[in-house]
Amino acid sequence: MPKVARKKQKNLIQNIAVQRMWRLFELAKVEFPENPEHSRRYVQLIRNLSMRNRISIPREIKNRICKHCYAFLMPGHNARYRLKGGFIVVSCEHCGKETRHPYKRLK
Repeated sequence: MPKVARKKQKNLIQNIAVQRMWRLFELAKVEFPENPEHSRRYVQLIRNLSMRNRISIPREIKNRICKHCYAFLMPGHNARYRLKGGFIVVSCEHCGKETRHPYKRLK
């Protein structure tokens, strides 16, 4: 099998994996109000997909997952979002840890 065909096949597999991640993320959002454990399982499946295919999780998804306990973070339910000194501070109510994401303030 030529190298070009392998490269195309690898790109195809990675594209499918990213599409699955987005689909699982949408399912986690929908399922969270009724059954948070299902959304937690979807997050675990997203992590497994990214590790198996050696691709990074998209930033929009990664910011909604706790980096310590891997819980799906829903603002107002199990996560608290605050602005402090140029950072968005996200507090997970499940494990109590905080993560900070920088943002650029308008002057």
